[in-house]
Amino acid sequence: MQFSKIFIAFVTFISIAVVCGAQCSCTKPNKCKNNQDPFTLGEVTTIHKIDYFNDHCFIYSENEKKWHVFGIVSPSVRFMHLVADSLTQTTWIEKESFVDGGAEIWAPHIVEKDGVYHMFYTKIGVPREIHHVTSTDLYTWTKSAGPILALKNDRSENLKNKDPMVFWDKKSKEWIMYYSIMKDERHWVVGYSTSTNLEEWSEFKICFDEHTESPGVESPFVVQRGRKYYLFLSARPWPVGGEDVFVSNNPYKWELKDQVKRIFPWHAAEIIQEKNGQWYMSLASGIEDDDLRIAPVNWNKGK
Repeated sequence: MQFSKIFIAFVTFISIAVVCGAQCSCTKPNKCKNNQDPFTLGEVTTIHKIDYFNDHCFIYSENEKKWHVFGIVSPSVRFMHLVADSLTQTTWIEKESFVDGGAEIWAPHIVEKDGVYHMFYTKIGVPREIHHVTSTDLYTWTKSAGPILALKNDRSENLKNKDPMVFWDKKSKEWIMYYSIMKDERHWVVGYSTSTNLEEWSEFKICFDEHTESPGVESPFVVQRGRKYYLFLSARPWPVGGEDVFVSNNPYKWELKDQVKRIFPWHAAEIIQEKNGQWYMSLASGIEDDDLRIAPVNWNKGK
């Protein structure tokens, strides 16, 4: 058993350092802008030991001058809540968990607007629902009257929407919520809805579609760098796999040919910027390991 853990750790370390086969549809790959590696990862550091940790989110409290992490633990009826002074701190303090009346809940994501923190998460049921709660201190939460999204269509009462991530687009001046969703009974895609107030959301549209039954669209996360929008997706290939990165000039559309990077193995990445300006990428251990990890993201100049 000990040898197996050492071997897995060694393979993980080697794999993280390797960038695997960026895809590009250009006939002259050296001339293809999409074939440029947007960033490199620094040394991976364990910041918290835990038996199981999956989809999670980081948020900074200006009042406390502290970082908070909320994430899925087993059983999936609560979000573990951790607090630290910096992203790279290796001793995080556990606070009271977030719960939703004993229901199974997945994939929290939090944004701040005008001093109010907005958490979005998946509540498991039929249909699956994306719920919304608010807080002014990240400890006490007030729930909206009903789900923000409970998506269905004329063929299905449960499109299984999950893994919400909310992003403020400066260009369009609107909030965009990205999530995994089934466009029909067999095909998974990345969907999105838009809002101006974080309360009322549009009907969903599709921003990434592989036209496949393999649901490699876990935990979508979007980062804007200049005019470029980077989409991070997990479980590629399904069900474990790595993290694929796609680039586009449009926050509403990515295609397979837009892939610029694969990090393997990796899962449920969050891209966070520390107060000193340094970017980081987090890794959820899931069931394979027993920790929460983080690595510096060094963006390549001009990419």
